[in-house]
Amino acid sequence: MRKLTRIVALLGFVLLVACAGKREEDKLLDLTLDQYAAAVRWGSVDDAMAFLAPEAPRPTAFELERLKQLQVAGYREQPPVVLSPTEVEQIAQIDFVNRHTQEGKSAIERMRWRYDAAAKRWWLVSGIPRLRAP
Repeated sequence: MRKLTRIVALLGFVLLVACAGKREEDKLLDLTLDQYAAAVRWGSVDDAMAFLAPEAPRPTAFELERLKQLQVAGYREQPPVVLSPTEVEQIAQIDFVNRHTQEGKSAIERMRWRYDAAAKRWWLVSGIPRLRAP
């Protein structure tokens, strides 16, 4: 009986350590996705641009000015889907309002993220959301 108790306790400890032992990349992904969502929610285009991978498509100056005319009213993301150990995809619904016309609209964005082991960070490779003003 005593031996069984020890085995159960040891298995419980191993399970606890395994669950708590999230990979560093996964922890960083969670933090990155939270920070990016906050940048989008607060409508900070400049902050959102900081997440772009060097090779990601960049919006034109005109597109940036149009994005700054929009107020984000909602950002609902789905959990990220792992495509490979270094790549994930996340889908989010973004509700926004044109500041000038007060018209609202929603967009579904599919974002692709890539982990850069050398830089120890996740990059947004799909570009910032392509929201179209109502």
